[in-house]
Amino acid sequence: MDPETKLSLLAAPQSIRKQPESSPAVYKSVDIQEAQHLGRYWTVIRKRYATVLTTLFLVFAAALIGTLKEKPTYEAKTLIEIQKEDPDIPSLQELFQLDTISDTYLETQDRILKSDDLARRVIVRLHLAEYPEFGARTMTAVAHSENQDSQLSPAPADLNAVPDDALKKFQKRLSVEPVRRSRLIEIKFDSNDPGLAAQVANAVVSAYIQQNLASRWQASQSATEWLQQQLLDMKAKLEKSQDDLQQYAHENGLVFLETDQGNTENISVQRLRELEQELTKAEAERYQYESLYRLVQQGNYAALPGVFDNKLLQDLTEKLADLERERSRLALEFNPEYPRLKEIQSQIDESESELASERQRGAQLIEDNYRAALDRENMLRQTFDEQKKEANDIAEKSVQYNILKREADTNKQLYVDLLEKMKETAVSTSLKATNIRIVDTAHLPKKPDRPRILLNLSTAAAFGLFLGIGFVFLQEYLDDAFKSVQDAEQFLRLPSLGSIPRITAANGSVAHKLYRRALSSGRENGSENGAANWNRIEGNGQNPLLAEAFHGLRTSVLLSRAKCPPESLLVTSAQPGEGKTTVAANLAISMAQLGHSVLLVDADLRRPNLHKFFGISSTNGLVDFLTGQADWRSLTWKAPSTGLSVLPCGSIPPNPTDLLSSDYMREMIRDARKEYKFVVLDSPPLAELADSRILATLVDGVILVIGCGTTPRYLVHRAYASTLDTSSHVLGIAINFTEPTSGYGYYGYKDTNQGDLLSQ
Repeated sequence: MDPETKLSLLAAPQSIRKQPESSPAVYKSVDIQEAQHLGRYWTVIRKRYATVLTTLFLVFAAALIGTLKEKPTYEAKTLIEIQKEDPDIPSLQELFQLDTISDTYLETQDRILKSDDLARRVIVRLHLAEYPEFGARTMTAVAHSENQDSQLSPAPADLNAVPDDALKKFQKRLSVEPVRRSRLIEIKFDSNDPGLAAQVANAVVSAYIQQNLASRWQASQSATEWLQQQLLDMKAKLEKSQDDLQQYAHENGLVFLETDQGNTENISVQRLRELEQELTKAEAERYQYESLYRLVQQGNYAALPGVFDNKLLQDLTEKLADLERERSRLALEFNPEYPRLKEIQSQIDESESELASERQRGAQLIEDNYRAALDRENMLRQTFDEQKKEANDIAEKSVQYNILKREADTNKQLYVDLLEKMKETAVSTSLKATNIRIVDTAHLPKKPDRPRILLNLSTAAAFGLFLGIGFVFLQEYLDDAFKSVQDAEQFLRLPSLGSIPRITAANGSVAHKLYRRALSSGRENGSENGAANWNRIEGNGQNPLLAEAFHGLRTSVLLSRAKCPPESLLVTSAQPGEGKTTVAANLAISMAQLGHSVLLVDADLRRPNLHKFFGISSTNGLVDFLTGQADWRSLTWKAPSTGLSVLPCGSIPPNPTDLLSSDYMREMIRDARKEYKFVVLDSPPLAELADSRILATLVDGVILVIGCGTTPRYLVHRAYASTLDTSSHVLGIAINFTEPTSGYGYYGYKDTNQGDLLSQ
């Protein structure tokens, strides 16, 4: 893949390079990424293990010293039960209620046990202020141990005399812990003296019970006195309200009767109710006689009820009917002058006269009854109206009477309630029962509760370990340098051409540190197998890891272009000390090992180092050619048995930027590309100098060397931006000083200078 394609892929948005969710590669990449994160964390810890060990040692040592210097502390504890605060004389309903207690009540008692007043009482009772544990300078409290139970109720002056320091230390040593889902409370007290710890724990419970009894007694006494005073006031109000009620009834002539339901009722109202009932009956009776009277007025005697019940009327009606039949029969045979017909006719007339007279007498009786009923109704109605008027007058007067009566009844009920409550309070005052029960008393502790050596040391070790790891990651977070190849690739969006592992020399020093020391020593010559060869990939195979890394870098450079590899290369870095000279030299050596002719040019005219790297003379070099003193070909040094040629810098000029910008430099690179397969230039850093930017415009590609864990990001970004400003082509980055991976160990490589075999 050509570098343009690589850069386009790296610069592409995440949405373009993201695989479909259905692809199994997504899950595979996620797993690999998680594994890389875990491996990176372990790498960070391993790199800064000294910080972890130092922090662990300091925390563990501090905990050990503090634990050994701590005095033995004994803990005594007692257990109490707080029962439901029922009344002293419970009712029948309260006896069968479920015995429950609210969390609010338990929390209240918990705060009382931790109160300052209770603490002061115990301190005064046991003379704890005279103990050294509570601030006393000398031990003078032993003499009070025999009579310390005498002050069950200390005076207020003694309570106020308790020092604040003793109170704070007492509350710090006291612990009150309610037991969950129960009515139990555990009271603990710590002391350097086991006997004092048990004594104080029991004294706290005793003072708490005594305070509870005293508060109940005081509350009962106060309630009794208040009830007595209220009872006297209520009695006077009741007597006055009853007198006002009787006086008002007497002045207004109100007479009330007691009903079956126990209520009082005015006699006028009762009489009105009786008249109303009588009037209703009279109206009903009048309606009955009036209906009969109307039938009589209409002459409809046959419809009158009770007519056929009259024996005389029934006999007269039957006799008249018989005579009528007899007359009809004789009239068929005889004429009207017939004597028998006349006799029958005479009997018929007499019967009709008697029947009419009898009916008239019945109608008169009905009329008389109707008149009597009507008169009785009128009389009752008149009497009812008069009684109703009298009842209305009494009702108006009863409004005030009822008000006075209700007030009297209310006062009477309040008086009765207060009297009963006072009797109950008087009985409860005589009882001194408490709802607090001691379950377990505090006993003499047999062994100290603190210090807990094993717990303290294990906690300190765990805390020190986590604190050290936290410091490590804090240092890693504050460290702005690149930590890995992936970190550099993601930040710069450039491909990684190679990863140069960190190696150590024979004396155990880290490679780049030893190289800096060698450069500063001023040595210009060294044997091929000496200490100056530790960073070279040629020789007796003493650095196979380094050789394999540069072979990979060479392969990436040769394949960086699809059509043809770059013929001229510039190796630079963001700042000094990142190993760019080593990378340039070993890359040139690696290319020469393939049989190609390679020219390595030391274009760092400010701090040249290639002559030290190869152990050659630095008297003449590139500067002599740029100043027109000699031909560059005569100044090169050819390595034995390889096609590598080295053009050193020579003497350091006063104007390196002007020399690199001259036509001589362009001519030299152009001629060298014709004579050599590859031309590699070692240049100054890009951070503050213009030398590398000038050279970058003269070559086919630029390799940016980054020191892993040493180069800040902003410098790398500035260096990369400066190359882009010159329209130069950056092939990629080479990460130096990385941790060796297990991939090299697959082939059995050893770090000969360390003498340790890498993981297989």
